[in-house]
Amino acid sequence: MKPAHLLLVLIMISLCVACGPRQVKGKAPVVSIATLTVADEKLGASFNIRNINDVAMDIVQIDITIRIREVELTRHVSALALSIDPNTTEDVVVEKVPEEFAQKLLDDLEKGDTGNLPFFLEGNIRTTQDGNVPFSYEGYLYPVPGRPGQYRSTSSRTPEQR
Repeated sequence: MKPAHLLLVLIMISLCVACGPRQVKGKAPVVSIATLTVADEKLGASFNIRNINDVAMDIVQIDITIRIREVELTRHVSALALSIDPNTTEDVVVEKVPEEFAQKLLDDLEKGDTGNLPFFLEGNIRTTQDGNVPFSYEGYLYPVPGRPGQYRSTSSRTPEQR
């Protein structure tokens, strides 16, 4: 093979390797509120934890807090053995009796006295791969039409995490 052809082949191989797919890993999971339900004076919260990495994420501890107007609506801290496959989502469900003021805020939202409630979702997830991974989101809670005691959310990452 002529040196010019060899050089051309090497350049082509270098370009193919440089432009090839990159494996995503070490990124924080996306945590969101899937549902909030108030029934029998208990608040049930279901959180989606989405692994946006191209490798499995092994969670060993979770700490999630939802605040509404500086009031802690719910907080869940526990050891956990949860493996989330690449690019998939798992749910974590918690239950708590809300404080009186938090219950009043949700009741006002349910009755239509307020159109939405701003919330702040924050916490940490400890993984075996990356250690402690903090997250925070802000958004709004809305009542689900025709489903008393059920709420949905919209959220986005806080400016510090974008």
